[in-house]
Amino acid sequence: MNRVRIVLAIALVLMLSSLAISAPESRQLGDYAVTFDLNTNLNYEVTVLEPAVTESVTITPLQISTDNTTEATVIISEYNEPIDATLMPQKQISVLTAALNLYNVTSVDDITVDGKEGFMVSAVPASFNTMVPADLTRYEAVYWLDSEKCECGPVSVGTTSVTITSTYPEDVTMNLINSLQIVKSGAAAASGVQIEPPA
Repeated sequence: MNRVRIVLAIALVLMLSSLAISAPESRQLGDYAVTFDLNTNLNYEVTVLEPAVTESVTITPLQISTDNTTEATVIISEYNEPIDATLMPQKQISVLTAALNLYNVTSVDDITVDGKEGFMVSAVPASFNTMVPADLTRYEAVYWLDSEKCECGPVSVGTTSVTITSTYPEDVTMNLINSLQIVKSGAAAASGVQIEPPA
């Protein structure tokens, strides 16, 4: 009888711990429905920030934060006209940006995000970078929602890019990247995606 109680108690603990893991999140960023699942029991807050609008681009950020050093962002940049969406030069820019921000790049990997080609740069603080914890890893992933090969040469063009940055642990970061879905509002309505208002 005691064994049955122990087995039931273990099963109950496992069920409760699985319920504690977060449910998928959904937010509206301008014209785009964004859904993702961090699949973690970490406490975090999701904030849709005000878009930045210029003559050529509208940049809409979403921020996920746990504390002063652990956060992730999803930034949708929608350009008014098609621009160069070739990934190789963007990889080089991301590596240079990491160096300018006092990070040493440890890897640059080709990845797929929401069924689209992209890349991820992993970096750690340089030894003289005392502004962040020494054991922190920063991830940056980039892909395009609408990239197409151009007849004008070996390049791609697009109007909407997505940049994901994260200082969450690798497993949480990959949960975000692997679960991320971004759909333009009309397409979201057609597919039945349910969107929660900003928190």
